[in-house]
Amino acid sequence: MNRVGVALIVNVCKRTYRKTLEPGWIDAIIRDNIAPISECWVLINNVNDREHAASLARNLVANDELTGFQFVQDVIGRALKTTGMPRRTLQRRGYFLDFGLAVAITGTAPYLVGWDAETALSAPGDWITPGIGLLERDRSLFSVSPRWPASRDTLSEEAISFAPPWTRNFGFSDQAFLVRRADVARPIYRSFAPAALARNFNHPFSFEARVEAHQRASGRTRATHTEISYTTNDLADVIVRTGGYSAREKLVRKLLLLTRAALLRLRWRSPRYRLP
Repeated sequence: MNRVGVALIVNVCKRTYRKTLEPGWIDAIIRDNIAPISECWVLINNVNDREHAASLARNLVANDELTGFQFVQDVIGRALKTTGMPRRTLQRRGYFLDFGLAVAITGTAPYLVGWDAETALSAPGDWITPGIGLLERDRSLFSVSPRWPASRDTLSEEAISFAPPWTRNFGFSDQAFLVRRADVARPIYRSFAPAALARNFNHPFSFEARVEAHQRASGRTRATHTEISYTTNDLADVIVRTGGYSAREKLVRKLLLLTRAALLRLRWRSPRYRLP
């Protein structure tokens, strides 16, 4: 592996770990992204057979396909302390948040590429190297990502500026992202930004929503590469797949949808409230 200070961190769960930990799978992700990667880690979360997952990961480490692996449950205490989050934030749907906090403390490289196990680039391309260049030059930039899937592409609506091949916006996706470790390994996850809650009405307290809220509250943006995109699965909402919304969640969702409608009408300029 090349040594340029970039850690690729792949998040896997009980549904995805077997495929992801097959020999060659992670190497293919690295090849598609083209950029030199100095560390490659797997974060393992919510698996039924812990020893099986560990044995697969150890094999990849032995073959130099992985730098290492961690179980989220083993490091979440340190992650909570580093990010200033109370453990009670994990009591309800903790899987939406815990892996992201664990990303912040995994490895040592100054730049982190978070990667969901079911994400793949549509075609090989290097968005990471130029993305690091942007992050090094511009402190107002918080995160970088490839373009999200065409089936849900709202980039033209969300853009606040455009400088080919990049567009700036206030969104964030946990499926594929590049950040500075120093920005995410600190207490940023309790920022106030109603627009972020309204945009993420299905999971408003997730890692994704909390990072977006911080970006909006601090006036910092994401740069999205308009020519390099990714694909992911089209599974139904994870809450629906795992038993459905509770009465409390249904109420919160309804309130956030009302908030979203109001913010779309009001067209406030502040990033905290601005939609889309």
